[in-house]
Amino acid sequence: MLSFTKIELQRSAQVEFAETVSFPKEAFKDVQQGEKSLKWYEDEGLERPIISVRCFTGLSAVVPVKKDGEGNDIGFVKPGNNHHIAIYVDKDGNKHEHVCTFWHAVERKKYGIPVIIKNTNEVWDKILEQPESSYSESFLEQLPTANLELGLSMQQNEMFTLGMTNEDLKIAIESRNYRQISECLYRVQKIAKKNYVFRHHLETQLNDDNNAKQSNRFYLFQSLSALFLLNPFKIKIDYLGNIKSLIG
Repeated sequence: MLSFTKIELQRSAQVEFAETVSFPKEAFKDVQQGEKSLKWYEDEGLERPIISVRCFTGLSAVVPVKKDGEGNDIGFVKPGNNHHIAIYVDKDGNKHEHVCTFWHAVERKKYGIPVIIKNTNEVWDKILEQPESSYSESFLEQLPTANLELGLSMQQNEMFTLGMTNEDLKIAIESRNYRQISECLYRVQKIAKKNYVFRHHLETQLNDDNNAKQSNRFYLFQSLSALFLLNPFKIKIDYLGNIKSLIG
């Protein structure tokens, strides 16, 4: 359903749709009156065409991207799915989750800020060096706070080992014991705030029943403490099948 800010435009559009309900492609076509050809809006008594319309979608999870002369938000964008989740560590060793949407990842790239921020102080120092109006408030509000260091980042389809100690993983990689790594290797299937789903890399079906859960074919983590109990380590596999562990 379309909504219009001007009542006369709404009524004219409703009339056009009602008259051409069986032939929607005929709506808004020129109207022939004798030898004279009229635009559809002239036939409806309007003085000018509709150049653009603003639709009210009813979406709640939107981000403002445009303001009017009085500073009110008038343009919005749907941020889309999550690009990544970053786990930051403060000076006291406490872990903090930060969710970055696809839209905010694009905005970071546009402003020359790393998409995955490793040191938040470096980013905020750069921002404070710029003129005050360089960044919108909505953009700044979605950045991680200062005094944090990246501990781990997760993106969909990245690979992690779960349940291996640092020493066991190091030895397995150096000795190319890929069978041992394979038993603990999981793919990031879904990420959301305090909700991370890892599925074993050999699984070809999305089976979430009790048997799959008890046999560790997938993990659903809903807290950072539960995730880090299994010591997650990011794994990169190159085109030749070589494996190495990554930090961050």
